[in-house]
Amino acid sequence: PDIWNQKQWEEFKEKYPWLDFKDRKLDCCNLSNKVANATRVFKEQGISLPNEWCNYCVEASGNESRNIKLASLRIKIKEHVDSKAHSIAHKFQDQRKANVLGKTIEAISGVVDQASKAVFRTAYYLAKNNLPFSDHENLIELQELNGVNMGKIWHSRYSATGITNRIAKEMQKNMVKLVSSSSKLAVLIAKSTTLSRKATLIVYLKASVEGESPIFMFLDLVELEDQRAKGIVSALLECLLNTGFTDSYLQENWVSFVSDGANVMLGRNSGVATRFCSEHPQLFTWHCMNHRFKLAVADAIDEITTVNHFKVFMEELHNIYSHSNKNERELNEASAEVGPQILHIRQILDVCWVASSFRTVRAVWVSFGALYKHFENASSDTLRNDKERQTYKGLEACLASPEFLCDLVLMYDVLYKLANLSQELQAHSMTFPRAEHLVKRTIRVLASFKDSPGTNAKDLGEFKSITLKPNPKLNCINVGQLLQSLVNNMEKPLSNGDNILADFSILDSSSWPSNPSIRHGEEQVKRWYQAINGIRDYVENPNSEPEDLEPLMICIQTFPCSTAVCERGFSLMNNIATDKRTVLSVSCIASLMLINVNGPPTALFEPKKYLGSWLQNHHSANDTRSRQCKAHTSDPSGDDKKALWHLL
Repeated sequence: PDIWNQKQWEEFKEKYPWLDFKDRKLDCCNLSNKVANATRVFKEQGISLPNEWCNYCVEASGNESRNIKLASLRIKIKEHVDSKAHSIAHKFQDQRKANVLGKTIEAISGVVDQASKAVFRTAYYLAKNNLPFSDHENLIELQELNGVNMGKIWHSRYSATGITNRIAKEMQKNMVKLVSSSSKLAVLIAKSTTLSRKATLIVYLKASVEGESPIFMFLDLVELEDQRAKGIVSALLECLLNTGFTDSYLQENWVSFVSDGANVMLGRNSGVATRFCSEHPQLFTWHCMNHRFKLAVADAIDEITTVNHFKVFMEELHNIYSHSNKNERELNEASAEVGPQILHIRQILDVCWVASSFRTVRAVWVSFGALYKHFENASSDTLRNDKERQTYKGLEACLASPEFLCDLVLMYDVLYKLANLSQELQAHSMTFPRAEHLVKRTIRVLASFKDSPGTNAKDLGEFKSITLKPNPKLNCINVGQLLQSLVNNMEKPLSNGDNILADFSILDSSSWPSNPSIRHGEEQVKRWYQAINGIRDYVENPNSEPEDLEPLMICIQTFPCSTAVCERGFSLMNNIATDKRTVLSVSCIASLMLINVNGPPTALFEPKKYLGSWLQNHHSANDTRSRQCKAHTSDPSGDDKKALWHLL
């Protein structure tokens, strides 16, 4: 409630464990609708349920002073504790827990357990391999034909959906419990839209599990009702709290928030990051490095107007070959390397990841001769109309010009370095000190191209088999201007991290001076932890990490540099929610993603861990009292082939 602070809530929660809250209003866990509807004791004894304690409606009364409001809330809690409804619900909960224990013991015994395990593994296999739930019945039938006891129920796609959701819920619960036990926490988010046009927020965590190096974990996929900053903040906080994190844990252990650079995320006045920092002052917010360098490349390209003809040429190739099956076939015949790349990329240098632009440039570079021959043949093909021949003639003239070739070589050398940087920054084990080192190294390499050209720029003379003719319509890119613009734009992200990068680099012994002082790095470490003795031991013996520094080292590794893992998550989402599975709800997609990303391989999956909670509300797979699955029948459309089947 608004009138309680965190300490008061914890005191009341300790005294009354059944208390719960939502939207700043109180509720009684024992009187949840599920429990109340499951028992007829209330009606039999003529006791009515207090609606306000069943639906999160209890709040302080009156508009008077704070003391009066506090007193009114205490009175409501006291009256509810003394009520018959609360007493009966409390007894029912105790009996229900005892029942659960009995069911759990029964669930893990004998043949029933084996059949249940087999069905659970089958449903898990579907989720792990992105297979439709409709395959569940077919896989059950196949295993029965192989002599496996698959029980008598749980064979439908509806059962597969329920089992998958249950496994995912338990996995999420156990994962949050492990993380909450001791780890510092980083949260990564990104927005996207499903094929069914639903706005979603993907949530990943990075944290240490049982003292090991921090890892990325998928937490949830949240449907966004409001895509403004306020709505995103509310959705994310609700997601974190609903999955098991507490306010007190987040205040103490949430150390980093990472997203892309959209205004709604990182806006200085009212962005998502700004709103979180107002509630969590120690929270470190970061703009994804991959996205930063994509913007750096885009800004550099915008400053160099002469690069436009290079982009226009690549886009013209895409337009010609993506709209004609005949042209696409001819392109693939001319060059198997360049065809797929041209068709998959629409705008060179404008995509999210620089590596995608490099793959297209590399394809043109490798297939330069084949492309030229293809354009030459197409421009003189009498089976084509005049417009098509002129188009190919223009492409041929552009391709065989020294201006275009110089630009192609420059783009190849520059994008090759940037693509390598982009891919290295996406590594799961990437840390801030390592990322800073890679970025600075790439900047130095790009700056060196101004005085000494790249490897491919030295090989322009190898195209002697193609006669190069100057094209007055094309102007070469100003190499020095482009490279300097890239360097300037890439240095900006490094200057926007306050002292964070410098502080982190202190624990990277490769960045130390040759003879460091015994107190080297103390000031930087003071800003993070009181680990002065640990840093002194580390300076004296950098080959071994002191125990005092181990928590700090793990904390630093928890800070993510990139949201590439979120982009991979959206790729997985699109693989799951295909155009044939658009009816899947967002919560179901989230369950499938959680199993796919976090779950162990099928061979290591232990169904026994999840059967107990499932059997609390379901019969076992071998239950004979439930409605039995229909016997499998052959497709009647194939009856005319029975004689052939008999022979085969």
